[in-house]
Amino acid sequence: MKERDKILEQLDDLLIQSTRGRGAIAAISGSTAVGKTTTLNALAERATSAGSTVLSVVSSPHEREVPYSALAQLLHSIEAQCVATDGPGDGGPGSLRPGRQAEVAAALAPPGAHDDPLTVARRTYQVIAELTTWRPVLITVDDIQHTDTATLTCLRHLAQRLTQLSLTLVFTHGVSVDEQPARVLDDLLYRTSARHFHLEPLSRVDIMGLAASRLPVLPSDRLIVEIHRLSGGNPLLALALIEEHRLRAASESVPGPVPQQTTEGPGRQTTTEGGASIGPVFYQAVLAYLHRLGPRAVRLARCLALLDESTTPLLLSRLSGIDPELLKRYIRLFTSMGVLDGVRLRHAGVRQAVLGEMPHGEATQQRYRAACLLNEGGAPPQAVAMHLLSVGPLHDGWVLPVLQEAASHAMEDGDVPQGIRYLELACECSSDEGQRLSAKSLYAYGQWQLRPAESGPHFRALKGPILEGKLAGNDALWVAEGMLFHLNFEEALEVVDHVNTGDEELSNALHSTRMLMAAEVPGLLERLNRPLPATTAPATSHAELRARHALALVLENGADKYAIALAEQVFQGSQSRPTSRLSGLPKALLALCYADQLDSAATWYELVAAEMEGHDAPGWRAQIEGVGALLSLRRGRLADAVRQAETAYSRLSGPRWNVSSALALTVLVEAHTAMGNHQAAAKHLAAEPPPALFLTRAGLHYLYARGRHHLATGNTYLALSDFQECGTLMRRWNIDSPSLAPWRLGEAEVWLRLGDREQAARLIEKQLAHPDMGLTRSRGMTLHTLALVQATAKQPPILRDAFRLLEASGARYEAAAVLADLSRAYQQLGDKRARPTARRAWRLAKSCQAESLCQALLPTSMPQSMDTRPAEGSRGPDRVAQDSFGTLSESERRVAMLAAQGYANREIAERLFITVSTVEQHLTRVYRKMGIRNREQLLQGAHAVSYESV
Repeated sequence: MKERDKILEQLDDLLIQSTRGRGAIAAISGSTAVGKTTTLNALAERATSAGSTVLSVVSSPHEREVPYSALAQLLHSIEAQCVATDGPGDGGPGSLRPGRQAEVAAALAPPGAHDDPLTVARRTYQVIAELTTWRPVLITVDDIQHTDTATLTCLRHLAQRLTQLSLTLVFTHGVSVDEQPARVLDDLLYRTSARHFHLEPLSRVDIMGLAASRLPVLPSDRLIVEIHRLSGGNPLLALALIEEHRLRAASESVPGPVPQQTTEGPGRQTTTEGGASIGPVFYQAVLAYLHRLGPRAVRLARCLALLDESTTPLLLSRLSGIDPELLKRYIRLFTSMGVLDGVRLRHAGVRQAVLGEMPHGEATQQRYRAACLLNEGGAPPQAVAMHLLSVGPLHDGWVLPVLQEAASHAMEDGDVPQGIRYLELACECSSDEGQRLSAKSLYAYGQWQLRPAESGPHFRALKGPILEGKLAGNDALWVAEGMLFHLNFEEALEVVDHVNTGDEELSNALHSTRMLMAAEVPGLLERLNRPLPATTAPATSHAELRARHALALVLENGADKYAIALAEQVFQGSQSRPTSRLSGLPKALLALCYADQLDSAATWYELVAAEMEGHDAPGWRAQIEGVGALLSLRRGRLADAVRQAETAYSRLSGPRWNVSSALALTVLVEAHTAMGNHQAAAKHLAAEPPPALFLTRAGLHYLYARGRHHLATGNTYLALSDFQECGTLMRRWNIDSPSLAPWRLGEAEVWLRLGDREQAARLIEKQLAHPDMGLTRSRGMTLHTLALVQATAKQPPILRDAFRLLEASGARYEAAAVLADLSRAYQQLGDKRARPTARRAWRLAKSCQAESLCQALLPTSMPQSMDTRPAEGSRGPDRVAQDSFGTLSESERRVAMLAAQGYANREIAERLFITVSTVEQHLTRVYRKMGIRNREQLLQGAHAVSYESV
């Protein structure tokens, strides 16, 4: 503010100079709303206080073409001065000598448009000269660039004769972006005698002073810097930001909860990283600024707001009708005032405020023009469709394809609600029934993504048009797949058979449907009237087909290397645009899960789940969460499995069953059973499943999970029935993979419970006789059950092999179960390793939250004869181990304790945030210091220290 005070002092000097009969002329320039008018008004107040006559004119762009419009203001101001001072002997204009009053009155009459300019100028000069004989006169003209040419001619006439008068002329001159100044204005402003003052934007120091005068507490330097950045030093905007801060501080001082405002808009307030508040006051200040720049600036701002991210200079010029060169000047002006970032409005709230005051008719018309221009320019369909939403139904030929493509992109990008809006409009925009039905099929697919459980009627409603030939090709197959999801198998088969006519153009699409049926509803393949084409998934095929093909291969062949590579390719290819492959991701995850690639699947799941957090696609999120629950179950993270499955089930379940909700339910049943929550498992099994479920892969999971529950609760014959039915279906459908549902192992456990070891052994032999499918976890589970049908003396080596496989695959719950049986075998053989093995099993089961298994492994359940703890005061092997355990460093001790609890090297590394190599080095030193060779001996030493904690 010091700069402005200095300018006022210099202008005061000009006023003093004029009192001595030496007239002066000055021009104050600067950008819009930088404080020119404020400075001019302050000068007028000082002149009035000093006894000068002040005559003020405010020019307007609306009156620029009206001759003498500004002069009329000046004459009216003179007349008002005469009336105000009219009295005998006061020494003012009202005391003009006799005869002069009539002349002045004639001179004050507003001139006509056709009056001679020179005559008017001379008459005006005479009146003002007469005034200066009584008092010094100050004439101020605000925004002189908008003054009409006729008035400028009069002012120039005055300026040419200033040396003879006690007259000061002070003008403010703003930036004239879209108007060429009149020649006479240049003659007036750039006279050699004229003084020029330029108001620069406020500095940080100026803003600090401004804030100090208006805020109860001096703001921080960081806030001042932010206000300066956001306002560009513009006083109008800076004051608005200061006021926003004051209002926010006042609201925070009021007791009670403060509502969180996070979304920018004309009625909302946000806080920038620098702490400045942006809200309605600031937005209105920006609008006021724009309107002061003139109607063309307002029109340009509205076009900027409409185009938003799609703005380009060429498009902006065409939509606004502003010449490209003139547009560049406006862009520079808008940038200098801090509201533009490139060619886009910087603040969403400013954009909403500009659009909010735009008349509806103008907005609709401009939206339509913007959509047309964007479409002609090859803009992305979503950029075009955003404008079409605000225009309403149109029947132009290009509109429907744009809306459909925009909807597809929106749903691929995870913005399903927006895609649905595009499709709703698309259904209203077509007069062609085929096009409308195509849009409705995509709309049904979108509804599935938004509300999966409620989307069934949308698919069923399209069955009739498909069978009538009004909807065909990929659209019809999408509908059929939606029906498959909802277990509407009869309708789905009718549609698939109707579409499957041998058309070569549809062979890839039909093959994709075949892969889906093989993976999800294998029981339906044998019920088709005509087999679907069976081909391979070429490298050029879309991710969904590759994921389906990988899943079908894994179910049939186990850990097929090609299938695993195909599944991982789906994720690797999705890194550039992961959300465009949403439909393939759940199936690719399942393929890795069924291939016993649990670590790889878990890694990809974490990446996919994190990516999905930012997308509004409940259907895909629920499907991915359901697969995540199955992964957690198989990795022994039972509580995580329950949590994830409950989330997926709540999003997927509805009044009718569907394949994905059924899978989530089976995970809940199996996880609760493993945790010992048998009532919770029974609750999930209370509802009667529809017969159609047992034509699906999810139905196999259901039978196996229900069998596990029956076995855990003593209903052995019910368990036997479930396992056997599961096996019958898997063999019939040629997907007899133990990684899907190890039904033979379940049935073998039943026969062991019933005391028929031979029958159990035959089942295990059949499982082992199967071709090696490369399934590590499944192989470990098979060895576990194989050990149980052997004599006790033969069990330990088989169980140790099973444990190594299960530990390597990351299946912690199954590994804990193996250790439990190994400890019992050791116990029966009188091996001292029984108790430390039991403790290791207990810790592993505890980490899985498998409470039933933990209860069976508590130390109190071990016979007293097996208690290998040394007697009080003795110094047995455990005491030696305890002493050597105490010699370890803190880092070695942490690694040793985790290793003793059953954690694998990789898991120890993750928990301690070190590398696997570092874990191995620590364990090597631990073994050397303790004089031991393996983890089993380490367990004894760890027990000597931590037995009481068990």
